[in-house]
Amino acid sequence: MKNNLRKISLSIYATVMLASVSLAQFEGEIIFEKNVGKIHVIYKYFVKGNDVRIEEVGEDGTIDGIQLMNLDDKKTYALSPERKLWFETPNRRPAKSLDVDIKKTGETKDVLGKKCFELVVTNKEKDRKIVYWITKGDYAFFIPMLKTLNRKENQALYYLEIEGIENHFPMLSTEYTISTGAVVSKLIAQKIESKTINAETFIIPKDYGKFER
Repeated sequence: MKNNLRKISLSIYATVMLASVSLAQFEGEIIFEKNVGKIHVIYKYFVKGNDVRIEEVGEDGTIDGIQLMNLDDKKTYALSPERKLWFETPNRRPAKSLDVDIKKTGETKDVLGKKCFELVVTNKEKDRKIVYWITKGDYAFFIPMLKTLNRKENQALYYLEIEGIENHFPMLSTEYTISTGAVVSKLIAQKIESKTINAETFIIPKDYGKFER
């Protein structure tokens, strides 16, 4: 009887632990540098549960724009710190599937102390290739975030074509023109830190007014 009870207790404990692992979600701050030609932009991501805040930071360190989103209701709000205004961004139609070739090369390297594997996505019709260095972790927010943002940039569109990378995150990605080998755009993670984020980070400040078109 005692052995049976012990087995049941262990079974319940294992179930709870597995549930805890499956619900694990990154909470913290991620800083990205985006380079397109001579344009350099810094993005700061703040993540807590299904709430995400993205700050676009200028070269002088000022915050040029903010996006707040909830991945449950898929709503996104754009904020202008300069004008202290906000508006809800319209939901756009999801992008169509692309004809891409996806290859996991087997190459690995460390980026910011995180082990990453190389994955290459090629679109011969568009003369584009993107090389991603991807790490596995508690990053379940990332793909829903990309879908909610619904950006038409190749870096986002090609990543969404990759299957089986839930809970992964691209630490480094470079877009090339296939015919010339020229670099089109590059995203580099400068910092990724797990820490507690204040819930007020994801709330529109009271002194911001709604932008009326």
